[in-house]
Amino acid sequence: MPRKPKQYANRVKILKYIKVGETWRFANIVERNGKIVRDHVTILGRDEHHTEGTYYLEWYEIDNRRRRKAVPNFADVAEQSRRKAIEVEAMRAGVIEHRTAPALGAAPGHIRVVAAIDNYLDFVKHHRAERTYLTYRYTLDTLLRESCTTPYVEDVSREDIVKFMTDCYKRGLGGRTVYDKLVVVLQMFKRYGKTKLIEANDWPDYVEKIRPIYEPEEIQAMLRHAGEDEAIFLKFMIGSGFRDQEAQHVTWRDIEFHISLVRVTAKPIWAFKPKNWEERAVPLPTALVD
Repeated sequence: MPRKPKQYANRVKILKYIKVGETWRFANIVERNGKIVRDHVTILGRDEHHTEGTYYLEWYEIDNRRRRKAVPNFADVAEQSRRKAIEVEAMRAGVIEHRTAPALGAAPGHIRVVAAIDNYLDFVKHHRAERTYLTYRYTLDTLLRESCTTPYVEDVSREDIVKFMTDCYKRGLGGRTVYDKLVVVLQMFKRYGKTKLIEANDWPDYVEKIRPIYEPEEIQAMLRHAGEDEAIFLKFMIGSGFRDQEAQHVTWRDIEFHISLVRVTAKPIWAFKPKNWEERAVPLPTALVD
């Protein structure tokens, strides 16, 4: 015999996916005077405040199957709930055709966050410098993987990103570091079509430090204590302004002594790629190549 429809089959419940202790679970939201109280849920009959997690709509189709849909932005919860309730009621009344929704997490095109991390890191590994890959790997494979409990990319919300930043701070990371890692995370989600995950005032604040600059007397002191080869190297770094990797991959063929020029060129044999994928020529002080 077919199952009887549940009495609340045409109701649309609003839940929030929150963390209780070490476990993530769904909880009923708190309403007062017909309005949702933001970040308040009921746990064992108690009103608790939970800023983490994502809001969900829950309803039953006419085939008696339970469905849930994430609503990333709190401002949209009430309106989406109202619209879904009208849609469910219309389907039950036969006003509109019933469309069988896919089972939770089974819809084609759903991308798991863990799979997105793996795929994106594989892309970075083969298209970016090794140092970039190592930086991204720690940010995504360690920090984000441990922080983000939302299973699917399409369900990731501002709350997940704020939680990621909070978890970074708990690890003792500074504002500038968290800022840089946030850029990597948002960049990855953007690649999968997930944008506008944070607001302007969510970005970490930090003090831009003044970079240390060697004074002329300090440079002279280094040169006095340097050997002949070390002195040449120091003068080259000062005169060219090369980055560490650029200096390591300079060959004799990159230097044009007759016009006092040095080039930054790709070295596929050493897997070296210039920054921004652009080779460039840098003029050198004439005295350096005489």
